[in-house]
Amino acid sequence: MTKAKLNQIKKFFSQFPTKKYPKNQIILKSGDKFDSVYFIKSGFIRAYNVTPKGQNTINFFKPIFMMSVIHFISDHRNDFYFETIAPTEVYMAPYSEFKKFMDSDPDLNLIIMDFFFQSILNYFVNQGNIVNGNAQNKIASVLLQLTHDYGDIKKDKLVVTFPATHRIIANLVGLTRETTSVQMSKLQKAGVISCKRTQFIVNDLEKLKKMSSSIE
Repeated sequence: MTKAKLNQIKKFFSQFPTKKYPKNQIILKSGDKFDSVYFIKSGFIRAYNVTPKGQNTINFFKPIFMMSVIHFISDHRNDFYFETIAPTEVYMAPYSEFKKFMDSDPDLNLIIMDFFFQSILNYFVNQGNIVNGNAQNKIASVLLQLTHDYGDIKKDKLVVTFPATHRIIANLVGLTRETTSVQMSKLQKAGVISCKRTQFIVNDLEKLKKMSSSIE
């Protein structure tokens, strides 16, 4: 998605009211229906389902935009919970207005579908590495996906603004917090990433990609 098209999408959503949510607030529950297309202005949201073993975080990002678009296109039941992991502000565009917006520019359909399918493809690859890989593969995979969705070049550095605490990363990949801390430390010592509070910097993207792969 080009910066111009992303700005066009942001401009569209900025016409509509926002709703603010505190950290750890559930926005939608399993079974709730989407009645708008959601677009995050600021903050972060996770999607998860509940199994007999507990909560299972779905490892893709910007989920509420993607899932609300799916529900705009289809009548699929919502099986997920959406919870903020930081104070969050969300635009909510009525379906009727989103349809007019999409119909106004045929290229937008292709751009949003391209974003959607790229995210899904990354999700499948990363899930394969998380399911089949070792602890290093798991951590590197989720950091790589965060880089894809939130990475931005600032002063010649690839900066990812996301609250990538060890607890959150552990939850995303199904590891203990202790194991996650060990692997994050190894990545930093190897010079692949460096961390600063609510962001991390990717110093060696190619090495991160290589470390994410569970295929020898």
